[in-house]
Amino acid sequence: MKNWEVLLREGLCIPTLLWLARQGIRHLGITGKGLVVASGLLLLGGWFGEVGWQSRLGGAFVGVFLLLFAYFSKEAIGMADGVIVLVSGIAFGMLETVTFCFFAAGYTGAVSTVLLLLKKAGRKTRIPFFPFLFLGYITMRVLVWTM
Repeated sequence: MKNWEVLLREGLCIPTLLWLARQGIRHLGITGKGLVVASGLLLLGGWFGEVGWQSRLGGAFVGVFLLLFAYFSKEAIGMADGVIVLVSGIAFGMLETVTFCFFAAGYTGAVSTVLLLLKKAGRKTRIPFFPFLFLGYITMRVLVWTM
């Protein structure tokens, strides 16, 4: 990717994911309008990239899997999280989506473990996933930029 493409992509995606993280922390969710706007910005940012349609389709399947998990687990993970991962899969492709979801799951597990050990949260305590998606995306981008 050219420098201006990277700047446009990250200039749209990082603030959008940061806003989602903030919404997740403050409200444990997001409104329908906010989800549509965030999805549009992520898709627009993902347009500036060299991602093939096969990779975008594979990334969409990651999001569909997460949506199915949300549905069958009675929203143990939120539907909005699944929608954002679906949109991210279309925008960034399968490799990047799986990578930042992997990091997000790791961060979620680590924080959940600490909260459980400190008895600040129980097994059923709701923890927003958007902040971890943001951290996972930042971690993935830093690793990509440094390699």
